[in-house]
Amino acid sequence: MKVLKFGGTSVGTPERIAGVIDILEKYHKRGDQFSVVFSAFTKITDSLIEMATLAAKGDINYKKPFETLVKRHDEAIFYLLDEKNRISVRESMQENHQDLENLLNGIFLLREASPRTMDYVVSFGERNSSFVIAHAMTQRGIPAAFLDARKIIKTDRNFGAAKVDFAETNKNIQEYYAANADKVQIVTGFIGSAKGGLTTTLGRG
Repeated sequence: MKVLKFGGTSVGTPERIAGVIDILEKYHKRGDQFSVVFSAFTKITDSLIEMATLAAKGDINYKKPFETLVKRHDEAIFYLLDEKNRISVRESMQENHQDLENLLNGIFLLREASPRTMDYVVSFGERNSSFVIAHAMTQRGIPAAFLDARKIIKTDRNFGAAKVDFAETNKNIQEYYAANADKVQIVTGFIGSAKGGLTTTLGRG
């Protein structure tokens, strides 16, 4: 089993994402077994931090980078997916955007963004990119499945730089992959979860 990792630059534009899928399609056709870990689209993590920081300061301009984020993901969906497939993906993405918008509004009202809240905010980057790419790969004929790493990667509660509980995480990975061996797993980078299901991040880079 190969684990491939593509950073933000590799998925910076819809055209680059399509190029990555071209590579993965070749791997699939020659029978390679692999999983793929994707970062958020280029600069999206920075943008998420910016909008949460602005909201915490009571600056309504947090809505501008949020609107840009929505536009970029819509552009990727419309470029990578045909009309039949983009409807359901766009509906799910709109739900994610609504969750993020509600979260930012809460930060704006409270004038506070704790490390725990920031981890949840920035998790939207990887979750959105991997979700869209997984569906684009499926459309291309690759049997892909979106895997939110929070399901399998367990950490402590050191928000912003959580440490992985490797004993529990390795067990989860083995069990999950044994039950889902027929799919190419498209996995969110950067994030995990602590006890109670709290979203954590593993530290940038």
